[in-house]
Amino acid sequence: MIIKFKPSFSIFILCLFGVFNLCAQEVYDKYYTSVISADFLSDDNLKNRIDLSDFDLHFLNAAVFHLTNIERSHEDLPLFGFYDNLYKSAVLHSESMIKYDYFDHVNRIQKKWRTPKERIFYFDDSYRSLAENILENNLLEHEGEILKYRTVKNSDGTFLYLDLNGNEIKYGSYFYIAKRLVIQWMNSPPHRANILDENLRLLGCSCDVDETKVPVMIRCTQNFGTIK
Repeated sequence: MIIKFKPSFSIFILCLFGVFNLCAQEVYDKYYTSVISADFLSDDNLKNRIDLSDFDLHFLNAAVFHLTNIERSHEDLPLFGFYDNLYKSAVLHSESMIKYDYFDHVNRIQKKWRTPKERIFYFDDSYRSLAENILENNLLEHEGEILKYRTVKNSDGTFLYLDLNGNEIKYGSYFYIAKRLVIQWMNSPPHRANILDENLRLLGCSCDVDETKVPVMIRCTQNFGTIK
């Protein structure tokens, strides 16, 4: 049977489970303060294919952040500053969407963090404007908007993904996946508007994956803000 997978995204603009991983100081220093976007994107490790047994989500999140800033630079806009509290709210929502298996700006499971505003203000309420982008996609390297594939189950329970010609579809590199995610947002007018809004100056990006999905699903959140 041939299966089709189409990526999705959603947007929420504001004019204005427990335990999750926050941005460790060493990760912050390594990926966001000591490098500019162009330098970060020259890192050869971005060419490495994603390995689910050793998946560096911090690295992917940073790649999404810096590729988003490259889009800003193309329009001669001020680059986003990384803001840890926006990163925390993005982590919170991406992990929640994976844990409770939903795709929406509204969290109907955890009422405390129901809306983007409630999630973002939980960590910091000093913003005068906010915005949120979300999306879902997969980790396979393929051409075109819709992935067509069939699966073969391996003896260890994992899946081999094959295209219509029987060729293996491999997981993409960190750069490939991050670039595809940013392009997905940029190809949607409202998401693009958030990324290129010169009144938004701070950004936090976070993704999470669901390895129980076939193919493995990734859901990501971008939280934007401007301090009062």
